[in-house]
Amino acid sequence: MKIGDCGLCLSKGVPLHLSHFMPRSLYPLFRAGNLHPVRFSAEKLEQTSKQVKDYVFCGDCEKVFNAGGESWIHTLFAVFNGPFPLRERLLKQAPIKEMGGTKLYAAAKNPEIDVPKLTHFGCGVFFKAAVYPWHGDPSRPYILMEPGGIDALRQYLLGKADLPKTMALGVTVDSAPGVWQQMIEPYPIAPVLGLMSYLFYVPGIAFQLFIGEGAQEKVWTCINSSPDGPVMYENVSLTMRNTSRMVLKDAERPQKLLDMVADLGKKGLNVHLGG
Repeated sequence: MKIGDCGLCLSKGVPLHLSHFMPRSLYPLFRAGNLHPVRFSAEKLEQTSKQVKDYVFCGDCEKVFNAGGESWIHTLFAVFNGPFPLRERLLKQAPIKEMGGTKLYAAAKNPEIDVPKLTHFGCGVFFKAAVYPWHGDPSRPYILMEPGGIDALRQYLLGKADLPKTMALGVTVDSAPGVWQQMIEPYPIAPVLGLMSYLFYVPGIAFQLFIGEGAQEKVWTCINSSPDGPVMYENVSLTMRNTSRMVLKDAERPQKLLDMVADLGKKGLNVHLGG
């Protein structure tokens, strides 16, 4: 532990726990035998089992994140060549709307899906990104967000207030037969409907946060404002793969990683490193 100021409750001079940026339960999903996961950015790719964590939150606030949603969702992510429990639960009921390849489900009416915990988890990850650098530029938070938005998330996560009408959370479950086994930490995307927008992805689930005037009215798939608790169902993997390829097109590829990919190719495993 380390003494410092908690990033959530703002208590000063308290023992801080070693907090994870993205849930610790995600990391085992990216291991295959004795092969390390591949972390990438626009600059480079590297094999590493290092988990992104630091002393950021006090013990009580770590419990807030865990009880709020992390402990509920940690067994529901998609497993490579295995089950995808959240999708299996979602599809037990009929969709309430269909639009081409996209379907909409009333998750709040599904007794096997805890919409408040799903919402708390998503908001918790965006909040973490907005209050600490993690492994990014140490002079600024991992994502930039207006102070009012950060405080609204803080009050919501601590159970002191509902999310304001200026905040809408969208959740999309992947319909792809083979789910893209990747974790994408929160990042800003192009404004949608005049709203500031952020996205993160965990295996099989994409979360989008929209912030701005009238957000809950503009985003009709907002999970936190409708009694249906709408969850979209579409091919998220396709979008995430294309995003990754764009990011990776100019990234440095270490020779060790290239040798590993070549060795896997000789064993009949076709692996692409973007491009």
